[in-house]
Amino acid sequence: MRSQDQLRDLIAAIVSAADPVQVDRERCDHVWTDPSAARVVVQARGGVIENVFTGLAGTAPAVACAGIRLIDDRTATLDLLDETDGGLICAVAAELEDHSLLRLAGGRLARGQVVLSVLADRIEAHADLPSYQAKTGADLDRGHLLSHDLRPPPAAPAGWAPTARVGFTATVTRAEVRTNSLTGLPFHWLRVRARPGIELDLAAGSAGLAGPPVPGSVVNGLGVLTGRLNLHPGDLPRRPGPARALLRRIRHRITLRQPRRPDG
Repeated sequence: MRSQDQLRDLIAAIVSAADPVQVDRERCDHVWTDPSAARVVVQARGGVIENVFTGLAGTAPAVACAGIRLIDDRTATLDLLDETDGGLICAVAAELEDHSLLRLAGGRLARGQVVLSVLADRIEAHADLPSYQAKTGADLDRGHLLSHDLRPPPAAPAGWAPTARVGFTATVTRAEVRTNSLTGLPFHWLRVRARPGIELDLAAGSAGLAGPPVPGSVVNGLGVLTGRLNLHPGDLPRRPGPARALLRRIRHRITLRQPRRPDG
């Protein structure tokens, strides 16, 4: 966007075409999905926009996860699990499009299923895995998804928090050139397998790749990991607000102080 006016007009167009998801009495997520799978979630509270999330309407198989914890207004950490034995594959940080609903549930879930996508800002294609290994010298790397900022660095500044930046190496299983109908810009949409048990969708700008990679080729690069837990307002335990929590404590104290009735 070249100006604030263009940005405002774009967001207004998105909100008018979006599907509203009522999170609670004040908050509403406006979810816009393009036929290309581009997705924007405009999060509003009391009619005022608080946040805008961009990503993909991922259709890759969901990955089992555990230890889901919201760490800021869009990012969560989670452990990805092997579906067969439940073992840990890797820990990641991802920007969640339904984080408003996760916050409604208290910001934590013990277990869930997450659909993953990557918005790549750096990407390189290789003919196959041996070509990638020969060029990079990574002879043991058969695919990975690595969160770069998951652990605090030495002498981390106050307020440090994980980010959703990831490095990836993955095998392409599908590739298409799609066009965002709202902006008119083409982009590469890929379905990739980063490692056994982890498939995800990937979006890359048309300048990043000369053409669509063929299935069986390998891509590596950097980007932002995004995800969706497929949460729904009616399925989640609601965290009581301060007023409701206070009312519960008062009722509990009144109950404890009531005299017991004699038997009979």
